Amino acid sequence: MSRAAQGLRAWLLQRFTAIYLALYLVSVFSYGAVRDSFSYSEWRSWLGQPGMGVTTALFALAVLLHVWVGIRDVLIDYIHAVWLRLLLMAVTALVLLTSLLWTVRALTLAAIGSID
Repeated sequence: MSRAAQGLRAWLLQRFTAIYLALYLVSVFSYGAVRDSFSYSEWRSWLGQPGMGVTTALFALAVLLHVWVGIRDVLIDYIHAVWLRLLLMAVTALVLLTSLLWTVRALTLAAIGSID
């Protein structure tokens, strides 16, 4: 695959994730705006619903992919030492993967009703 195709794929990925992020945020804020009050237990049960849990997990994945493409492009453009670029990419990937796993854990606990 050519480097131009890789750049196009990254550009498209960032645009598609941005569209999903915008749609998700508009829908969540709209849902919150039409409610009179939104207690913690209502919010937790709302996130515990299967459809909302899946869309929220996809939101978290979209955020992480969007961040990855942006940081990767900045590192490629501005960090010229290959070893340092790879180190920073590895650290970024580890932080993003940990964030995704933490989000999935939180959504799973909300779905099963555990307080921890």
